[in-house]
Amino acid sequence: MPIRVDFRDPSTALTWIEETRIKRPYRPRFFTAFCAALSRRSSVRILELGSGPGLLARALLVHCDVRSYVALDFSPAMHALAAEHLGPLASRVDFVTRDFREPAWPDGLGLFDAVVTLQAAHETRHKRHLVPLLARARLVLDPCGVVLYADHYLTPETKLPALTPAREDQPLALAQAGFVDVELLHDEGNMALWRGTNPPA
Repeated sequence: MPIRVDFRDPSTALTWIEETRIKRPYRPRFFTAFCAALSRRSSVRILELGSGPGLLARALLVHCDVRSYVALDFSPAMHALAAEHLGPLASRVDFVTRDFREPAWPDGLGLFDAVVTLQAAHETRHKRHLVPLLARARLVLDPCGVVLYADHYLTPETKLPALTPAREDQPLALAQAGFVDVELLHDEGNMALWRGTNPPA
């Protein structure tokens, strides 16, 4: 399914940020849940998929013990907005321009303690691509590392059902990708945050 919003256009990216802030006022509570999930880990290496304007990055950099942060997004415009939003914190972020719809996106990134993604996985443009995306995320996770995956789930009002799995299919996708101990951390606004653990070596 083709992309309907061109996030590579700076004005379009700005419009999306403002519209999302208004339409989804609950997003800050998801930021809090991401931070809580990583708060007990020390010196965490984080990779964010679909990092966008840096809102989740700011929350994690401020509230967690982060050793390194890689922000992966296909849009240079979003990276520029993220750098502006982060201010001095941007010096702690490695901005990588790469499309996670491409199978080779993990190449050369190294290993991480956590892969995080918020309201981005649906940009694979079909829910059948979710399991392959999560399976590739495991390739860059250390044993016992975690993925924190949050995205919308299917409701009767969903406009693009091909993009959006049913709520019960979200944890199944994590399990099918090889993650264990899958747990729901937050559910609000037809969006759920799940944690999955990469099995020990």
